[in-house]
Amino acid sequence: MKKSLIALLVATLPAAAFADVTIYGKIKGGVEYVDNGSTKQTNVDDLGSRIGFKGSEDLGNGLKTIWQVETGFAVDGTGKQNANGSSNSSSGTFANRESFIGLQGSFGTIRLGNISNFQDSDMGIVDAWEYKDAALGLGVFTRDADRLKNSIRYDLPAIVPGLTAALQYGTKEDKATASDREIYGLGLGYENSGFFGKYAYTYEAQQPTVLPVIGTVTSTNDKHRLEVGYNANNLLVAFGYNQVDAKLANTAGSEKFKTKDYALTAAYTLGAFTPKFTYGQGETKGLGVTAGKYDQYILGVDYAASKRTTIGAQYGHINLKDDNTKDRNAFGLNMVHKF
Repeated sequence: MKKSLIALLVATLPAAAFADVTIYGKIKGGVEYVDNGSTKQTNVDDLGSRIGFKGSEDLGNGLKTIWQVETGFAVDGTGKQNANGSSNSSSGTFANRESFIGLQGSFGTIRLGNISNFQDSDMGIVDAWEYKDAALGLGVFTRDADRLKNSIRYDLPAIVPGLTAALQYGTKEDKATASDREIYGLGLGYENSGFFGKYAYTYEAQQPTVLPVIGTVTSTNDKHRLEVGYNANNLLVAFGYNQVDAKLANTAGSEKFKTKDYALTAAYTLGAFTPKFTYGQGETKGLGVTAGKYDQYILGVDYAASKRTTIGAQYGHINLKDDNTKDRNAFGLNMVHKF
């Protein structure tokens, strides 16, 4: 009875209520077996499910309003928490993913809201995996691909075919919160005949941080990311490079830290099957020592059950090289449906 009433109500709404509105999303779930060297555990996880609404309105003279509201949710029932009980900002709160309002015209596109940075919106092809555990994907390499709250982003018009460029600014609205900081972003990309090259730069302004023993320091970060490769004719080859230059300072002086990550991914589609392989490595240098050094590889295959449904399986291994650390191994099965 209730379903019939809802259907009748929807049928009586004016067509204008649905004009230029698109409903879209992904449902992503998986089973992962993880061995961290101390414990072995099997998890049923959501892998980033989301639903979104987007639309536009023609304002005339080539100008239009654009908007989007996207929300993450967890199909495994964990709601706002990760498997370890920590908060998951990508699930459980309305409009917690990329959501904005803006204008689009011959001048380009300008948006304001909770907007993806260039690394999140235009890059990341080197991380061709669906996963929750870090051993099953390049979560370490892509850690800076995120949405920037309280931000404004300008995308230049496509003057040259294949060329993209974007500028982004995130405000420090909460002056009393130490974790809030101003962020500036630049993104550049070019694609032609399957070949692509993309670069992103992020500057994170000064922020106070409390470190063990040392106490309170201020930190600024310069972040660079480059991805190049080929993606056409059933073949994907992608190389990625990350570099973070961090400067920590207090009354006693300052110290610089440099983090570098590399990743290489190859995949080839044979009918409905796409075997894939990824290798990655990284390290951080500062105070005359090297820390956080790791090697990583992932091997798996995707099966396209339809145009909108994919089933995947992968095995991942992370070799942690610091003292008193243990390697991490994981095996995962996943299923993704797009709508």
